[in-house]
Amino acid sequence: MIKVKITGKAGAALERELPTDIHQLHYDMREAGISKPPKNILLHDDKDVEVKLSSDSEIGSRLLRVFGKNDTLADANTVAFAVSTAREEVLTDLEQNIVHNQYLTKEMLFDDIREMTQAAGPVKLTFYCPLVGQFDDGNYGNEYICVNGSFMVAYQDQIEQAIADEQAPEMGDMAQYMDRNAGVAAKLMSAVWTVEEMDDRLLGRIDCHLKEPLTAEEMSDLREEILGQCSDGLGEGFEQRPIETDEGDLYVSYWNSSDDYFLCTENELDEHMEPHQGMGGM
Repeated sequence: MIKVKITGKAGAALERELPTDIHQLHYDMREAGISKPPKNILLHDDKDVEVKLSSDSEIGSRLLRVFGKNDTLADANTVAFAVSTAREEVLTDLEQNIVHNQYLTKEMLFDDIREMTQAAGPVKLTFYCPLVGQFDDGNYGNEYICVNGSFMVAYQDQIEQAIADEQAPEMGDMAQYMDRNAGVAAKLMSAVWTVEEMDDRLLGRIDCHLKEPLTAEEMSDLREEILGQCSDGLGEGFEQRPIETDEGDLYVSYWNSSDDYFLCTENELDEHMEPHQGMGGM
């Protein structure tokens, strides 16, 4: 889609087609004597590395216009990835928008892909789960303070931004990772992890956009896949990354092994929320 030629100060150069595996690209660059990582290499006027982008296709050529002075080689790879992996249901409209220069920045492109993908799934299904956290205020060595959803309400904005960052455009929509059931994979257009305050408690929320309702079997399989992502997939990586607050580092998990854990739809939520009314902050 997009061709790139990368040339270092010493004259070492390599050419690649984007999108590509960004880790392999970084390895190949180091082998060629270019140590600067792709995320730090500016597409324009980088003082250490020269980057030249080109394309043999109209779509690729038009995409080059979305890059600004602060965009990097990693950004170029992410843009190419986002377009090349766009769902078939939105691809025609996406390509027409690109050809007609509807995107002035990469952020406009990413936002439109997300909005079109979700619009192609008019049936919305939302799951909820409890959030638990560990708080490190620096006063207890390696010991963390266990906190719950009511304590974390104060840090909703930071948690929301952190889980959004975990689902950055270079990762693709989480729906692509839930494909064990062919019926679910065909219907599920988008799956987004976020949070929601409810009854003075912060819950994990997973919004799914579907082309049509699920069968009972598909519903069960989707629930299992979301649970797997909360415990061993997206959620496992997320819970290991500190969220900075003015009081210390907060680690948040979408899964725990307690008897109180649940993953339920909005219609099922009342039966899980009532026992927790009046929970304390820590």
